[in-house]
Amino acid sequence: MVRYTFIFVLLISALLVVLTVPGQTLPIPLAAARLVLGMALALFCPGYALQAALFPRRNTVDGAERLALSVGISLALVPLIALVLDPLPWGIRLETVLAVEVGVTLLATVLAWVRRRSLPPEDRWEWAVSPAGIAHRFGSRLPSWLYTGLVGVLALDLLLLLMVIRLAGRGEPVTEFYLSGPEGPAFGYPYRGVVGEPLTVTVGIVNGEGTIAEYRLEVVDGDHLLGQAGPVRLEPGAVYEGPLSFIPARAGDPVRVSFLLYRSGLPIPYRTLWLWLRVEE
Repeated sequence: MVRYTFIFVLLISALLVVLTVPGQTLPIPLAAARLVLGMALALFCPGYALQAALFPRRNTVDGAERLALSVGISLALVPLIALVLDPLPWGIRLETVLAVEVGVTLLATVLAWVRRRSLPPEDRWEWAVSPAGIAHRFGSRLPSWLYTGLVGVLALDLLLLLMVIRLAGRGEPVTEFYLSGPEGPAFGYPYRGVVGEPLTVTVGIVNGEGTIAEYRLEVVDGDHLLGQAGPVRLEPGAVYEGPLSFIPARAGDPVRVSFLLYRSGLPIPYRTLWLWLRVEE
């Protein structure tokens, strides 16, 4: 029974990696499946694999405690991943968080399997009763009201899922703001620079506000203005992509360079992106 749970955990991780390939646009059913798999990976899979690696013997913790540990460890892992990724050049993005979550899950699953195989069969932890055994033992004794309640819960879940799918295409008007390198989205960013020598990135703006909007761009390092562009006037739904050059003002490793997007004369940034650079004298 335990080996099937390992296969289930690995299958969720593999499917989520396939559905989160950068640059692809998924239809709503696949996007909903990605959401469900992502929640399973974030809330259960890494914690289950880690607790199985920590407690491979029977008579250490029971099944209910293992389920609680699985959820608790998974929830504790998310902020730790964010703390580790935030100062790194890759930052906190969907791809990086997913890569770390899947990596931790795979490593913990392999460790749990190795530790389990090193124990005698009688010392290995197993689920006390399989789902088939539960159905055979208690299925005939379940009262009719419990069957009715289960059907009602399933119907409510299905209704909520349909509402989520229906509303997935609707959302607040929003401006998309992104950076890309010469090799395409999320590739080819400059990670090194020299003080006084210009660097260039490609900036993308998509006007999703539903009305004509005007934008301007600033590149800053703290209080230092490194570069600027605009104004750029876009019709509703229009897309702008263009080069933006900036000149690093100080040496450091790393130096956080922020890209600020202002909309229609607002005094505060409407969108913010940043890059981490290694800048030399």
